[in-house]
Amino acid sequence: MSRKIWVAGAAVIALGTGGLVAGRWTARTADAACCYFAAQEKDINQPGQKAFITWDAEKKLESFTVQPKFEGNAVDFGMVIPSPSQPKLDEMPRDFFKDLAIYTILMPLPQRIWTGLAVAKDEGGVYAARGGRAGDRKEAKEKESLGVTVLEAGVVGSLDYKIIVAEQANGLFDWLKENQYVYSGDKGTLDFYIQKKWFFTVMKIDSKQMKKDKDGKYLGEITPTRFTFASEKCVYPLKITQLSVKTQTDALFYVQAAGQMDLPGDLSWMHSYRVMWLTYMLGCSANADQQRELQERNQWVAQKKAKDAKYETTKLEWAHKLGDDDLSVLEDPLKNYAQLGTGGLPAEDKAVSLEDFLKSVWAEYEKTGSANDDYAKARLKQLQQMYAPEKGLIVKLGRGNAQGPAEYMWYANREAPAEDVKGLSRLKGIMQKGQWVTKFRKILRKDEMTDDLTLEAVPAGKEQEYMRIMPTSPP
Repeated sequence: MSRKIWVAGAAVIALGTGGLVAGRWTARTADAACCYFAAQEKDINQPGQKAFITWDAEKKLESFTVQPKFEGNAVDFGMVIPSPSQPKLDEMPRDFFKDLAIYTILMPLPQRIWTGLAVAKDEGGVYAARGGRAGDRKEAKEKESLGVTVLEAGVVGSLDYKIIVAEQANGLFDWLKENQYVYSGDKGTLDFYIQKKWFFTVMKIDSKQMKKDKDGKYLGEITPTRFTFASEKCVYPLKITQLSVKTQTDALFYVQAAGQMDLPGDLSWMHSYRVMWLTYMLGCSANADQQRELQERNQWVAQKKAKDAKYETTKLEWAHKLGDDDLSVLEDPLKNYAQLGTGGLPAEDKAVSLEDFLKSVWAEYEKTGSANDDYAKARLKQLQQMYAPEKGLIVKLGRGNAQGPAEYMWYANREAPAEDVKGLSRLKGIMQKGQWVTKFRKILRKDEMTDDLTLEAVPAGKEQEYMRIMPTSPP
């Protein structure tokens, strides 16, 4: 059965009536890192944003890849992306975020297999799986008046870009205007980054390459671009995004680092995922400390919502430390994709072949002494069709994990169109063995974008490998 693949839109800031929105990308933050600007008297909305962030804490090196999604009627689009040091720009594959979405699709929930050949009714159910630094500035290639210095100019993909520094917000505003862009945001936000001596990457987008909807508005996503730069912290320029957001933006982040990453404080995904995980554990083996933690976390969320009725927790959608099995998918996607993410089975559980499964089921039937062979044979044939190897994996539960009469679990394959699965090979060399990839989503309100974001490592021993937990998975 086919499954839809939902790919979140890019969370870039769009300026209202044609202006420049100073946005910025840093490899360790989780919000809109850039903003749109457009020709005067035009309107652009920012429906959402997505970013792939990498962070090397030892080298103090960050990168983020962004693919803004926009809609509007401006003839000319542009972006301003702030960064704490001069970035290196690289073009990424156009379907990069589609590949990431397919790579991180959750496995279907495992199902109990009821084998009883002696009964005429097959019952079933679903169980949860177990299972510096401003950087070295180059000599200015072009010294503008107005206190704006162009350090570098070039083309990345289909985008013309300039990397600039500015001495004051007024001068940057005038420079943008002279370059045929009218800034409609507040100068204070520009100055916020200028005072920190950040760099700005200004990019122009050719809207002629974009499609129009029936109302004549441009809709589309630009070619993904990776920004790599030195940074003392993994930070994401959220404040500048505020300028082009009407009420809220849907921000989706993939973060690859040596440790699992999270947002600090109220924005942490722990507030939602730990509650879900601990609730699941209550039905299994939650200890006294875990029960206490669940109560405290539920109280915290309730108190937060009592103070802020619009508060929404950040949602964890996938988290995994990449190993050999995960990277094998990039070597041969069609062969290895289906069961990626199954995870290590409990020690007592083991995968079995369809042939051994059917032999065992028939042997158990014969022990019952039942004479209903016609039904039993028909049921056996049905099981053979339902649990064919190309559809998934049969797992025999160990003695300690058996759920009553259900001795087997069915781990269905993940499904996606073959051509899309093939495209996962484009992620080879980007996804790194031994690195955590943490995927989370936050609906950010305009009033939550008063400062930039800083990503933090989850403390050692507190990491959370994502589990498929019904009925709220993903949260």
